[in-house]
Amino acid sequence: MEREWYERHSVPGTFTKEILNDMIKLAKNNYPRVKIWLKLGPYADLDEIIDVAFKAGVDCITIDGSEGGTGMSPIAAMRELGYPTLVCLKKIADTKKHGIKTSMIIASRLFEGGHLVKSLCLGADGVAMARPFIIASEGRFGPANKPVKKLHNQADGIVNFVEAIKVEAQMLASALGKYSLSELSKEDVGALDKVVAEMFNIKYLYS
Repeated sequence: MEREWYERHSVPGTFTKEILNDMIKLAKNNYPRVKIWLKLGPYADLDEIIDVAFKAGVDCITIDGSEGGTGMSPIAAMRELGYPTLVCLKKIADTKKHGIKTSMIIASRLFEGGHLVKSLCLGADGVAMARPFIIASEGRFGPANKPVKKLHNQADGIVNFVEAIKVEAQMLASALGKYSLSELSKEDVGALDKVVAEMFNIKYLYS
């Protein structure tokens, strides 16, 4: 039997800067009490899109790095195209240096408290997660993928997962001498890779 292949697209067509600007302003005009969030993929013109969205008055921007597989593009594009999460974080840091005040959230293969803390240190206002919550809701595996008793209530798995991230983040922040995640900055993080250290202007741990 011949195998069938298919590709998934979320939105066919192209958005120009003018169309994006007009859509955000239209939404703000028609729904003045609603907060407008914009979800972006790891596009090559990410800086320009963030600038357009900020000037149009968007309230928050989420950016998915290429590792996450957002379903926004065909499988081949998800595998081969787009900025990795680290570069998307650099884009966030750069835009904030240039006066962009819109909240920005990073996503893409982030699933623990350490990822949250490092992302905050490098300029993000928060992290978004999807797949970890789906896995947590199942509650079927324990350490080393050993089966454990399935949770009766799927919400319990999600609550446990969120609590674990909270504790991890608090422990790491406390180890840095910070007692609020809002106090974290790039001074609290270093890099094992010299290129990454230079990229974010942070400590290179082997210098």
